[in-house]
Amino acid sequence: MPGIFFGVSVGPGDPELMTLKSVRFIKECPVIAAPRTKNGNMIALSIAGQVVDMTEKTVIPLDFPMKQDSQHENHCRIAEQLAVYLGNGQDIAMLNIGDVSFYSSCTYIAAELVKMGFETKMCAGVPSFCAAAAELNIPLSEGSEPLTIIPAQHKDAREMLERDGTKVIMKSGKKLSDIKEMLSGRETVFAAENCGFPGQKLYRHIDEITDCGYLTVMIVK
Repeated sequence: MPGIFFGVSVGPGDPELMTLKSVRFIKECPVIAAPRTKNGNMIALSIAGQVVDMTEKTVIPLDFPMKQDSQHENHCRIAEQLAVYLGNGQDIAMLNIGDVSFYSSCTYIAAELVKMGFETKMCAGVPSFCAAAAELNIPLSEGSEPLTIIPAQHKDAREMLERDGTKVIMKSGKKLSDIKEMLSGRETVFAAENCGFPGQKLYRHIDEITDCGYLTVMIVK
């Protein structure tokens, strides 16, 4: 029987936020696939490795170029690489920061593997904006308030920030100056940088944020 591809969420950074189900899937899969940054860090693997012993696992680093025109080709290449293990009957757990259904490269890999005839499954996890709200000790939404999730680079971000309810801005680091200009004059802006990781920083006003990394979540009330 061919193996099954599992997209496994490891949460936003704190290993205590990993679910029992994600831990079980990782323990049961002999092959672990994990994204690798340009400088060689495998952040999702480092989170899971604090909970699950990886010494007997086959670990496959996955590289994702930022260029849009080469991403699909790279997704296909990765799927073909993983298909070798699946074809040999080995289950694979691909680790994902936060929740696997939320802006995850895993979904593209899974789609290619489905085209190749393999079975895929997803394991839910804690998304970064929920963890950020908990660390800041604030509610995301109350009563009938809507919640809008906005990628910082979205072309209509300014318009979306005018909507009712709470707005969450994802991947804020590289767009910080633009975001601060759009949020100028607002009192209720919170942010969490590297939420759940060592060196986590929490902000309770837009003026407190002078610099921040890629893994920064802003919450606008």
